[in-house]
Amino acid sequence: MFFRREPEPDDYPAPPDRTWPTRLAWCVLVGGAALLVLRCSFATVVEIHGDGMAPNLHSGDHVLFVRGTWGLDRGDLVVYDPTPPPPPPEPTPVQEQPGAKPVPEARPRVPGSRDRLRNTAVVDPKELGLDDEWEKVQRRSGVAGKPPPRSLRVARILAVPGDSVTFGDTRGALGLALNGEPLAHKPGDGPGEPGGRPTSFEIIGDRRYQVLASTAADAWPGMGVPADGGPYEMPADGYLLVADNRDEGACCDSRAIGWVESDQIRGEIVLRLGGAPEDSTKDKR
Repeated sequence: MFFRREPEPDDYPAPPDRTWPTRLAWCVLVGGAALLVLRCSFATVVEIHGDGMAPNLHSGDHVLFVRGTWGLDRGDLVVYDPTPPPPPPEPTPVQEQPGAKPVPEARPRVPGSRDRLRNTAVVDPKELGLDDEWEKVQRRSGVAGKPPPRSLRVARILAVPGDSVTFGDTRGALGLALNGEPLAHKPGDGPGEPGGRPTSFEIIGDRRYQVLASTAADAWPGMGVPADGGPYEMPADGYLLVADNRDEGACCDSRAIGWVESDQIRGEIVLRLGGAPEDSTKDKR
């Protein structure tokens, strides 16, 4: 009986090498899938609406947003959900005179009113894919049925939990001292932003960034600072967030709402990708 010899491995023809177009197509496919997973779970690109972070971010700019609060430090730009300030006390009822017209009740304004937020730096929550997350928050807090936040805000971290913050220190920008050091401030050299407001520079550690300084006196109604102006020192119970455009951002940052807790922060802006062509020469920070 004759037996057929099995061919040796070397007897099989070698598979043809993949061509460069095939390899390139595989790389594009794998890279696209990885980018999609990364975008859905970790980072995404969002658009800035409003100039509340000018001169560093302008309306129409697109930025790379990274979800989470790990690694946040002083000087970072974050997206957060502002907490409305407590409602004003109920007014004392006024006895109406016979024949007098009733006085209409005043509508309270909170961060979220469109008339106050025309110029703040706003991010649409839909761009962050927070619909599922918001439903989970509703179920945990027992407020199912309430609408999600109309918009999220952008601000810069000046102090992190555990820092010592002094308000009313006249040596520092915004009247602030952080851990005993006044917030460094230097006037800018340029002609300033359109509209005549000059830019200046602030320095936190090794971070240096431009701001549009406030045209009004520095005030911190949301922090409970005594009316005598201080100096008044307190430990940071949360993040101290302040907008770079000090006038337009005053309604919704820590000056108005106080400390911002970690669970209010949605993530960090790590890169400015660009905006309108005329803004291409402006710095990210």
